[in-house]
Amino acid sequence: MKIEFVGGTTGQVGSPRLYRDTESGDFIVQGYLINEPADLQQMKIPHGETVVRVPASLFEYLPKDGTSGVS
Repeated sequence: MKIEFVGGTTGQVGSPRLYRDTESGDFIVQGYLINEPADLQQMKIPHGETVVRVPASLFEYLPKDGTSGVS
């Protein structure tokens, strides 16, 4: 996996941030861990998986055309 930084409100340090795997094209999100059992159960998150909370402001960094968007 080759990962590139796409964007984030805190720049290249801190959280939240958005990355992209340049080999697969998948996005990787760094956010705030949700680990409250009741919340995970409500979302039906299976064992071995997790979810993160991401501020809506982070999505401004998603490219409109599906490409990296990194300058």
